[in-house]
Amino acid sequence: MKVGVIGGGISGVSLALKLGLLKEQGKDIDITLLEASNRLGGTIDSVHKEGYVIESGTNGFLDSKPFTLEVFEEACLKSKLVRSNDNARIRYIQRYGALQRLPEGASAFLSSKLLSFGGKMRLAKEFFVPQKKDDSDETLAHFAERRLGREALDYLIGPMVSGVFAGDPDKMSLQSCFPVIYDLEKTYGGLIKGMFKKPKKKSGPAGPGGALTSYEGGMGEAVKDLARAAESKGVKIYTESPAEKVIKKDGRYIVTSSNKEYEFDVLAVCAPAYAGGRFLKELDSDLAETLLSIPYAPMFVAGLGFNSEDIEDDIHGFGYLIPKKENMRILGALFTSSMFPVQAPQGKKFLRIMAGGDTNHELMQKSEDELLKICLEDVTKVLGVKKEPYMVQCFKVMKAIPQYHTGHREKVAKIEEITSKLGNIYIGGNVLYGIGLNDCTKTSKLIAEKIAERL
Repeated sequence: MKVGVIGGGISGVSLALKLGLLKEQGKDIDITLLEASNRLGGTIDSVHKEGYVIESGTNGFLDSKPFTLEVFEEACLKSKLVRSNDNARIRYIQRYGALQRLPEGASAFLSSKLLSFGGKMRLAKEFFVPQKKDDSDETLAHFAERRLGREALDYLIGPMVSGVFAGDPDKMSLQSCFPVIYDLEKTYGGLIKGMFKKPKKKSGPAGPGGALTSYEGGMGEAVKDLARAAESKGVKIYTESPAEKVIKKDGRYIVTSSNKEYEFDVLAVCAPAYAGGRFLKELDSDLAETLLSIPYAPMFVAGLGFNSEDIEDDIHGFGYLIPKKENMRILGALFTSSMFPVQAPQGKKFLRIMAGGDTNHELMQKSEDELLKICLEDVTKVLGVKKEPYMVQCFKVMKAIPQYHTGHREKVAKIEEITSKLGNIYIGGNVLYGIGLNDCTKTSKLIAEKIAERL
């Protein structure tokens, strides 16, 4: 069986690795991965500069779920994983122009300045809010205001959405973006009721939902090493090989790439939705149009290195997020040198500042120099930056993160119906079922299992 994987991000590489394991076990399978750019990783990249490891995209994954850990175990690379220290538990939200620590327990919540007394009382009343009866899709903003109140939306839920999706809560689908929260109301009648009734799971020692985990040299190095492991198991990987057209002929998929044609019995598309929408047009126009209808948020990331004395704040913790009501232009900042000290020179302070997102498309039309100036101005107001950074590394991506707006589940259902009818074609990556690394590797695992059933 010949299997083609289109897209060399973490999803495509982890899928290729899992299929390579089947080949290593003696299964009759031939695997080819095609990547459009000159490197693997997609939005994941790690730049090494002056002793810093600067991530262009995600800085890791949570170890509370098995999917990504399993990939590194299969590649014999688990020893190279780097867990964040306990500082990653300390997270902040900006309010009143200052950092307010996100409370971790009931007593800390009561004494916190993050919400007013009225906001706390409204949050407590969530216990008595009637359960939503119908199954219609709902924006995250509508859900949060209905169950938790406006202040909680502005200072808790809104920042969470910008931190995870760089999204707009007025557009994001609750069911597609945060299915666990949706299930708490659906199953238990509310969030507080669900917290009491739902079986408890232990979170990791360094943060909610497990420890944030990176890799020696950064996540970009992780993808490279996973790719090498896949190649050692017989996977053929070609960069600078963009898929230009896909058709189906005599039950096989014909992929045209750089004036070459590849024939596959099974095809897994792990490319971004906008790319898949282009090269799948001739295969099925409805599939292509549905993929193209999935919007993306732009992102600007500035990695900044400072001498320790050049920032008044001790930047101790994970970082902070900024509610829109604070009238700042950035989304927040991560304190990388605090949670991953190995990613910065000893005694230095390292910030990663995020700007853009689905609510700031106009801002992203500015040049990198203008965006960098905005980032510095906004963090200076909060953290007390006294001097210009001596190390700067910026990344600007106009289509960085897929946005699961209301109606996303209908798009997913339509794509699943079309691919089922076509047969032996799968849509992977972060396009349909979640944008986190664990979501991506879980989807790749499920695709690999379906392909294995055919061997």
